[in-house]
Amino acid sequence: MKIGEAAMKGVTSVTSEWTKYRKKEQKSAVRGARAREQMMRGYYREQSVKDVAFEVMEAAYTKASAGGTLPASARQIMYQARPFILEQLDKSLGKDFDQYFTQRLLPEYMMTHLTQTASWDVVFDARGHLWEPHTGHEIQLGTIAVRGYLSAAKDTQEEPKDGPPELNISFPTIGPANRFQTVLFIEKEGFMPLLQRAQIAERYDVAIMSTKGLASTAARALVEKLNGVRFLVLHDFDKAGFSIVGTLQNSTWRYTFRRKVDVVDIGLRLSDVTDEGLPSEAVSYKEFYPQANLRKNGATEDEISYLVTDHREGQRVELNAFASGHFVEWLERKLVAHGVKKLIPDSDTLMTAYRRALYVHRLNTQLEKISTKARRQSEKADIPPELQRAVEQLITEHPAMSWDSALAAIAAKHHKAA
Repeated sequence: MKIGEAAMKGVTSVTSEWTKYRKKEQKSAVRGARAREQMMRGYYREQSVKDVAFEVMEAAYTKASAGGTLPASARQIMYQARPFILEQLDKSLGKDFDQYFTQRLLPEYMMTHLTQTASWDVVFDARGHLWEPHTGHEIQLGTIAVRGYLSAAKDTQEEPKDGPPELNISFPTIGPANRFQTVLFIEKEGFMPLLQRAQIAERYDVAIMSTKGLASTAARALVEKLNGVRFLVLHDFDKAGFSIVGTLQNSTWRYTFRRKVDVVDIGLRLSDVTDEGLPSEAVSYKEFYPQANLRKNGATEDEISYLVTDHREGQRVELNAFASGHFVEWLERKLVAHGVKKLIPDSDTLMTAYRRALYVHRLNTQLEKISTKARRQSEKADIPPELQRAVEQLITEHPAMSWDSALAAIAAKHHKAA
């Protein structure tokens, strides 16, 4: 090895740690100061994505959840944490960072900080379904659905409550007639818990419809057949978001619309991204010319220039970039701006509903009286001998029958005999 090469190698080796902290300092004063402090203490260790994510996790959740007052999806927390992580690291987070954060880092943090995160209301997307026998219940394996299912399952383990089941006082409706005139269509299923907590459907009399990705043929058939209903569409500001809006109103080889549907794109659009200060993320396109598809589905030239910045490269903005409180406030402004308001039926419907309400109130009063008598009679009734054997015999003869259906059949037989 030549003397010059050896000297250069020695200098590089000695100054490597100093070079690291200087590079950090040039990019960020905060990172540079931290690197300088570590070097002065005699060591330097590059922080991992996990290290930094864990440092900012609590602050990210607090911001995403409006100080812990609203549910926050895992992706919303990721969007609040990502700028801080990028600020402290010298490397790209990679295209799979969102999945790594929501499926690995966040759950691991919550598991290792149980006391701190016990009150966190974090919503993870559904990743499967559970089907019950006999009941017909289908449960999505997402945070809120599982939470509700476990709560209901706990309640049914208790003794059945006495008293008659009251008839529902609400006016019976199926579909939009006398119930809603607007459907809020959102491409993110993970926002449902937040919309429920904010009571968007109840306070604005809107139905809420959500999908993952492009609308199915069944969803488009529903949009077309709900005549007289307006669909306000919420979507990410990206190529897929514009395609969702286009698919909901334009015929394709899979589905042909036979009438013009009332579909309104309420964002995200470029003006929303700018006005609300939402952060973007890099995206790569598979096709050579994504501009054509964007233009076809309603994107303006300014929006196309924002979304496609170079050959097959660009940027996008997700709805998840909103913190929960910010999202609710922005959405309510959108609904008011588009004239969404409470629904009150015509006078004839109100008169019919009033008479029905009186009828149900009086019927519920009579049911209470009948219930008292029926309960006393059932408490005095003799239990059939060897009841368990009778149930076993019946479900042996009818294997698809549940135990409570068999028990009800035996009770009906004895009731008729009495």
